[in-house]
Amino acid sequence: MSISFQTGDRLPPLEHTGTPFQLFRYSAVTWNPHRIHFDESYARAEGHDGVVLHSHLRAALALRCVTEGLGHGWHVAKVAYRLRRPVYAPADLTYTARVTAAENDSLTLELIEQHPSGEVGFEGTAWVNKTTGATT
Repeated sequence: MSISFQTGDRLPPLEHTGTPFQLFRYSAVTWNPHRIHFDESYARAEGHDGVVLHSHLRAALALRCVTEGLGHGWHVAKVAYRLRRPVYAPADLTYTARVTAAENDSLTLELIEQHPSGEVGFEGTAWVNKTTGATT
């Protein structure tokens, strides 16, 4: 079964606004008690410009761009990323994914988190495979 994506193809961007309330909730569901993610006064005392978006939340948003963009029938096999700068809530972010390799039923995608200023705050790579026997 051949794939319908080619090198250079871009998935639809995912726009997201990270809010302090979302960070509080994400901290709760991930059992992350670090106060920089939900206590603004504490985060500022620690040298931050506000409450800090979780690195794992940012990775999940980038992967959401991939899973929503590819649709059913694909699964993420591996992901690697690095943060280039912290992000403070509230923050308007755009996640993009671009196909950098397409072979058989596998894709490699470049992941980017872009800020309204044009700065890149997060970059990574996702490797995805077509699910065997998948229906779309």
